[in-house]
Amino acid sequence: MTLLLTAGCSSSSQKAEQPKTGAIPKITDASQIKPLPLDAYTLNQQQYLDTLNAQRVLARRCMTQYGIDWHGSDVIDPAPVGQKLDTLFLIIDENRASQYGYHSPDDHSKDGSQGGKKSGTGPDPTPVEKSVFTGTYKGPDINGHSVPKGGCNAVVEAELTKGGAPGVGILDAANVMMGPYQQSKSDSRVQDAFAAWSTCMKGKGYTYKSPDDAVNDPTWHAPQPSPTEIATARADVACKQQTNVVGIWYAVLTAYENRYIESHAEDLAKVKKQMDATLRNSATILATGS
Repeated sequence: MTLLLTAGCSSSSQKAEQPKTGAIPKITDASQIKPLPLDAYTLNQQQYLDTLNAQRVLARRCMTQYGIDWHGSDVIDPAPVGQKLDTLFLIIDENRASQYGYHSPDDHSKDGSQGGKKSGTGPDPTPVEKSVFTGTYKGPDINGHSVPKGGCNAVVEAELTKGGAPGVGILDAANVMMGPYQQSKSDSRVQDAFAAWSTCMKGKGYTYKSPDDAVNDPTWHAPQPSPTEIATARADVACKQQTNVVGIWYAVLTAYENRYIESHAEDLAKVKKQMDATLRNSATILATGS
């Protein structure tokens, strides 16, 4: 698909090609951030988990006919899908800054666990079981059933996306979000906002050219936030509020995403069709268990 191809801008022509923004909102808290245009073409976290759980139901049903108690689809990935609005514009919440500095609250979870969560307790699949699932199995029929092309993985995909747009991935839009996002960070209006933020930070005793520089300061790599990190993060948030960095950045990013949508309307319509079909099928599968 052409959806994954994003046109870049040369530095000499970038400013002339900057899209017009709407009204600049005043944003001082993450709760004030409204969904962005490309969010309409992406799954939210719950929708993503629903599709994974539906895949799990279908995979176990398919593998059962081969006498296989399949748990290879049990891992549920907690990674955010699409645009995580509370961190997209870096740290903007005063309470979070006061508690965690630039560290993620996830670093302080009660169980300290990281990585994927497992929804089942079964053993890891054997090589033969994996080959049945992926369709690479070359042996005789199992339980009187031949393994179809693509294996149970293909069966699951066909059932889950039935009625959608063939050949389109439901995460295609999520995969291109970084393009407009990086363009927004390079936009002169956002760069001007960063400069105002930098001046504000300098007045508080901190020297950073941009919010990215503050977040990525190697000093903050310790397991726990130091008092200095927390003080810096609080100053960062205060300066973002004072200069309305997030409001300006949000408006500019919205403009870039709208421009992307306009230039990829046909491809994105297919993504939406595929996403809607997948969600509809997932709901049916989870409601009926089949």
